[in-house]
Amino acid sequence: MKLISYNIQYGFGGDGRYGLARSAKIVAGADIIALQEVERYWLRSSDDDQPELLSRLLPEYYWVYGPAFDMDASERRDGRIVNRRRQFGTMLLSKLPIVWSRLHTLPLRRTVRPLNTRNAALECMIRTAAGPVRVLSLHLAHIAAEERLEQIDYLLAEHRRAPSDGGPWSGADDEPERNWSNGEPEPENPLAAIWMGDFNMEPGSAEYR
Repeated sequence: MKLISYNIQYGFGGDGRYGLARSAKIVAGADIIALQEVERYWLRSSDDDQPELLSRLLPEYYWVYGPAFDMDASERRDGRIVNRRRQFGTMLLSKLPIVWSRLHTLPLRRTVRPLNTRNAALECMIRTAAGPVRVLSLHLAHIAAEERLEQIDYLLAEHRRAPSDGGPWSGADDEPERNWSNGEPEPENPLAAIWMGDFNMEPGSAEYR
């Protein structure tokens, strides 16, 4: 399988120009794509809904979007409220169905200067020909090693608990008339996992080790 991780920097290239189509072209063709710094309804990115636009640019993929934080971006139009949420987070696209997903919001240290933002790890379970695998698209803090170490500790603890925690639900549906399981078997939550993303660290650092 071909896997690609790419921090798209909300659609801006090294030349300072905005263009999601260029980002999509770079990653197209991989089996699993982990994207970071994907956003919705920011002025700097033309108020675009980037997950929706990327899904149109990459129509052969299943996808999930996980916002690290969520803020109001609603508008009044013709006397009614158009509800919109300004979001910033991670995205995962896969040629194979994404059976389930969950979002981990990572520990954050408050700063006065410089600006620090909430980060997240989007965890998805993908059933491959070799068996079920959990794949994470994650973005670790850019400010300090201490914050990254806290985030890694959190993720490692979640990783170790995965098989015992289970997936979105566990057990047999004992209320079939309510159809909680939608006719599906209990979702798998295997120990095997692949972490992809922007780790904001260098080889040899304490976080890397």
